[in-house]
Amino acid sequence: MRKKIIILIQLVIVIIFLQTTFAKHLFGDSVQYIKQWYSDFTHIPERNKLNRLRDTFMRNNMSLQVHQVDYVIEVSDTVEKLNTFYGLYCVRKDKNPFLYGANLEKFCANIRASELLYSESL
Repeated sequence: MRKKIIILIQLVIVIIFLQTTFAKHLFGDSVQYIKQWYSDFTHIPERNKLNRLRDTFMRNNMSLQVHQVDYVIEVSDTVEKLNTFYGLYCVRKDKNPFLYGANLEKFCANIRASELLYSESL
C-alpha cells in the first residue's frame, strides 16, 4: 500500500514538472507524446470494462445484423458515448433506428450492470 502511494506521488510530480515551460522547452514534442501515453494508460481499466460489456452483449445476442454490431461497437467506444446512448435510449426511451425491442432492452440491462454509468445518466 505504501509503495502504491509513493508511486502515485512520483507520477503526480512528473506530471506537474511536464507542465512547466522549462520541460516544454527541454523536451519539445515529446511532452505531448508522454501526456498522450499517460492518458491512454489511465484509461486501461475503463477500456477493459467497455470491451467486457461489448463482448458480453455480442456473445449473448446472436440475432444482431451487421449494421447493429457496428453500431454497438461505435456506441461502446467511450464511456461518454455509452452514457449518452443510455440517457437517450434507455432512460428517455427515444426511438433508436439501430437497436430496438428486445435487443435494446438487453443492451440497456448490460450497460446498467457494467458500472460504467455516470450518476447524471440515471
